[in-house]
Amino acid sequence: MELPNGEIDTSPIVDFCRAVVSRHAESWPPKEETLAEEFVQWLGLKPFSTRDQLIGLCLTKKVTVSFVELPLELRGFNCSFENRTEIVIAQRETVPGADLHTLLHEFRELLENAFVELGYTTLGADDFLEVQAEHFAMSARMAIITTEIPAFARFVQNAEARWARYLGYGVLGFLGIMYLLSCVFMPQLEEIESEVKRQRYIRT
Repeated sequence: MELPNGEIDTSPIVDFCRAVVSRHAESWPPKEETLAEEFVQWLGLKPFSTRDQLIGLCLTKKVTVSFVELPLELRGFNCSFENRTEIVIAQRETVPGADLHTLLHEFRELLENAFVELGYTTLGADDFLEVQAEHFAMSARMAIITTEIPAFARFVQNAEARWARYLGYGVLGFLGIMYLLSCVFMPQLEEIESEVKRQRYIRT
C-alpha cells in the first residue's frame, strides 16, 4: 500500500521474509530450525506468555489475533486481505502450550505466503506446508525456552544454600524435559484431548 508521502507500506511479515532471503539466498531454503530461531527473535516471544501478551506481540507486527469458538477438528486458521492479517485460534486450549503452538503453526503458513510472493518458496515438490508448519512450531517453541535457560540457571546459581541450588537445578531439568516433550508431542496430545471431548459429546 502506498502512503501519502509516496513511500510503500509493506507488511512486517514480508519485511522479515525479505531479510531472511537476504541472509540465506545462497543456501536456500534455510533449515526450519534456523527460520524458527530467527522468527522467535524477531517477534520477541517468551515462554509461558499469556493470551494477552501474545495478542500484544502480534499487534506490533500488524497481525490481529483472536480466540473464538471453533469446531473440535479446527484449532486455528489465518487470513490476509489487502494490508490486514489475522490469526484466529480456538477459544479452548486443549493442552498447556497449545495456544502458542497453534499461533506458530499459523505464522509459518503466513511466512510461506510471503516467501512465495518474494519468489522464494521454501517447499520442495514433495513437501507439505502443514507438515512444515508443525516442524516450525515445534522448533520455535524449543528456541524460545533455549534462549531463557541461561537466565533460569543464573537465578538458581545465585541461591545461597547448596541444597536450594541442587533442588533448583533438579526442578529446572525436570521442567525443561517436560517442556521439550510437549514441543515434540503436541500434535498427538491435541489429538488425544480432542478425541476425548468428541466422545463426551457423542455420549451426551
